[in-house]
Amino acid sequence: MQLTAPKLIAGIISAIWGFTSLLGAPNAQSQPSSTIPFVKEYLIEPTTTTSSTIYIDPYTSACEQFSALAVNLGWPADQRTVIESIMARESGCRPNAHNKTLNRDKSQDYGLLQINDRSWTKWLKQKGIINQTSDLLHAQTNLLAGLEIYNYGVERYGFGWGPWSVK
Repeated sequence: MQLTAPKLIAGIISAIWGFTSLLGAPNAQSQPSSTIPFVKEYLIEPTTTTSSTIYIDPYTSACEQFSALAVNLGWPADQRTVIESIMARESGCRPNAHNKTLNRDKSQDYGLLQINDRSWTKWLKQKGIINQTSDLLHAQTNLLAGLEIYNYGVERYGFGWGPWSVK
């Protein structure tokens, strides 16, 4: 008996068909599994894309997600990479980062941009951005407060990154 390609292929197809009928093929009407084990949940819900917003890709790094949120909140788009590097240096891109011990004057720094309580809390309260210092531990609030501080630097000194010691 000579095995030719068509006979070999027919044998393989028959074997697969036999195994599927024996084991039962998946039902096309059944619901797919709701969990995929290798996909991590994202930090920020993706937004719809319009001309005035940046899509927040749920599969990028935390720094990239938060910098996209910052631009969507009003930060200048051309400052996005600087925002990412500031967040990475200051907080490791963790919105709940809270420095209680490193400042010589015993002040504390809060959130993604590590906004100093002694320098900015009273001013941010007067502006209506925060009600209490712990509000700075929320990503959106911290980025809005940081934008206000950045704009203050631009208006007063012509350079917004002064409070973060960026030249």
